[in-house]
Amino acid sequence: MSDTDDEESVGRSVKFTLVGEPLTGKSTLCHYYLGGGGVSGSTHGAEVMAGQCFELRPPVPLQLCDVAGNTLHTSMLENYLYGSDVVLFVYDLTNLQSFEKLNEWFLKVRKIVEEGEKKPIMALFGNKTDLEHQRAVRISCVQKFASEYLLEHFKGSAKTGEKVNTTFTSLVARALGIKAPAASPYNKTVLLQAVEAASTVPVQAPAQTLIMNRKALRKLQRNASSSVCCVQ
Repeated sequence: MSDTDDEESVGRSVKFTLVGEPLTGKSTLCHYYLGGGGVSGSTHGAEVMAGQCFELRPPVPLQLCDVAGNTLHTSMLENYLYGSDVVLFVYDLTNLQSFEKLNEWFLKVRKIVEEGEKKPIMALFGNKTDLEHQRAVRISCVQKFASEYLLEHFKGSAKTGEKVNTTFTSLVARALGIKAPAASPYNKTVLLQAVEAASTVPVQAPAQTLIMNRKALRKLQRNASSSVCCVQ
């Protein structure tokens, strides 16, 4: 990447458009990444949020467009996709139907973006890994779908934040044509909880050492033998 390209990427905003079936966690995903709390209820039409990707330096301005799950067969979908740098297809890994409908979502989105001048990056996000024990979508099916349409696949939890930052940062970097920073294996929420838990643990005195030198051991043995009671 040339210096000119680097200069052009500085200050440029990146638009994410999140699509998928209702109740897959798209809104929660956006709000978690932007530092907000949990959300409830369904999105109507589309909700547009602004924020920044602080994992990159300088921070990159972001626009997140959370598209309602009932928008698939409406003419408004084209408007919501306009100007997108990244289209993220979100499914619930505990809901097989939410994954099976992605084929219809992808074909509709691909048709729209192919007619436009801008060709966004498209990727998958399997949400609700905190409910992995309830998984209904086979990993092999996801891999086949991603391979067929040449999509990068991410998975994580909008509830716990697992892999949320990594996903957004990686896609922002790809959209700008720059290298993404190394991902931390730890979640920021988990780290904060660990620090708080550690601060409540009482400090214990160091345990006595059980190691002694030979001279002290012989002295201890002599004292023990001299204190043996005689049989009456």
